[in-house]
Amino acid sequence: MHRLNINWNFGNWLIPIIIVILVILAFEVWMFVDVAINEKISNKAKAWWIIGMFLIHPIVAIFYFFTDHRKRMTSK
Repeated sequence: MHRLNINWNFGNWLIPIIIVILVILAFEVWMFVDVAINEKISNKAKAWWIIGMFLIHPIVAIFYFFTDHRKRMTSK
């Protein structure tokens, strides 16, 4: 019987993968904090943004960045 030989050695990919994961995590934390301190949106909207960021992590954070975060930064 032929055995499937799987090589689980990540080699050169491990460090870049960890860096990408940390950058995504830092971006999500930044957007989470920005939602919490944003005074221009209602508490109900804040709750929905935060729930969305917990459920659909980077997608909602990116969407928030291009909608409410940029509006707040350009209105200063």
